[in-house]
Amino acid sequence: MVDREGEGDGGDEVERNDETNQSKQMSSRTTLRALLLVAGILSALLVLPFLQPILLAGLLAYLARPAQVRLAPRLGRTIAAAVTMTATVVVVLAPVLLLLVVAATQAVLLLRGVEIPDIAAIEALFRGWLGTNPPDLSVLAEPVAGALQAGLQGILGGVVGFLGGVPAFLVGTVVFFFAFFSFLRDGDRLVVWIRSAIPLGPATMDELIERTDDLLWAAVVGNVIVAALQAVLTVLGFVAVGFDNIIFWGMTTFVLALLPIIGASVVWIPAVLYLLSTGQIPEAVGLLVYGSIVISGSDNVVRPFAMKRGAELDTGVLVIGIFGGIAVFGFLGLFIGPVVLGLAKTLVELLVRERGEHV
Repeated sequence: MVDREGEGDGGDEVERNDETNQSKQMSSRTTLRALLLVAGILSALLVLPFLQPILLAGLLAYLARPAQVRLAPRLGRTIAAAVTMTATVVVVLAPVLLLLVVAATQAVLLLRGVEIPDIAAIEALFRGWLGTNPPDLSVLAEPVAGALQAGLQGILGGVVGFLGGVPAFLVGTVVFFFAFFSFLRDGDRLVVWIRSAIPLGPATMDELIERTDDLLWAAVVGNVIVAALQAVLTVLGFVAVGFDNIIFWGMTTFVLALLPIIGASVVWIPAVLYLLSTGQIPEAVGLLVYGSIVISGSDNVVRPFAMKRGAELDTGVLVIGIFGGIAVFGFLGLFIGPVVLGLAKTLVELLVRERGEHV
């Protein structure tokens, strides 16, 4: 009897020890989660001021990843990342920055070339159309002048703000290059760490990464290919009808072609109207036909090939993602917004599937 009582006391003690250990483990997990929350909030506060350069570095690293994968076995991870980063800057970033500078210069020339219409001449035109009682347009002179003055002040204020932000721009540039290099060299290690940190099954994690890759391809590579093609086609059409400042028009078309619904037609249709207003009827008709068939038609022909590898994005998701992304992330939101919404949709689908499998 004594032995049995001892055995019973020993069993109770083991149970108490197990409960104590479980309590300590729960307390430890709670503490770790609380510390993680605090560290996560502080980390977000540290990253947010440099979110734009970090996002840009991540997008470029994604695009340059194939070159890094090919060079790493031959040169090593670090040297391959340095070579890939240098090549990306020389081949991609430098030409884009040069085009932006030229486009800005041509935009200034266009603004200087715009002449304020002569009120008397417009009244004479109305007199010829409507008879002897044309509307008094002099009342519009003061509001128009005020609007132009406010616009010029806004431009000057923007220039002053840019000059004041030069130190922040330089710091952001440094952050961009370090982040770009790190993403290239250690991007695969980051993916492995994410796989180990997120408590998902291997099959689910593989599918999530694959869909994220498809979304990035569709939002970044596919859209950029289509927009660049439409910009080139628009420039060729403008050169044919004799327009100047084609770098400005090309960059403008490229940016607008990235936007859903708007597209390149916002550039070439006003150009057709301008040609009609100046009496260049053959050029206007030619640009209209060329823009309708070639420029706008290229979207329907090229986009399916450009998006072949990427995920199909619903039109509503694409529109909300792009314009919402621009509001939150700035210009990079053109690419980040659709990916975020598409990824959220993917997570919901995976969650629904997981719940169905466990029912």
